[in-house]
Amino acid sequence: MRFLLIAMLVAVSAACNTAQGVKKDVVIGAEKTGEALHKGGEAVGEALQKTGEAVGGALKKGGEAVQKVVD
Repeated sequence: MRFLLIAMLVAVSAACNTAQGVKKDVVIGAEKTGEALHKGGEAVGEALQKTGEAVGGALKKGGEAVQKVVD
């Protein structure tokens, strides 16, 4: 009977340690995911800015061409 009780305590202790390890792994995974999302957001922002600049430049050139025709 005493052996069974000790075995149960050891099993519960091991389960608690495993749960804590899983929690730590989840936290680490969430941090890495957050960092990756942040970097991805920065890359998308830079790409949108460059696209906006290119479109703005094209519109400016188009406006200048129309102005020359009108003049």
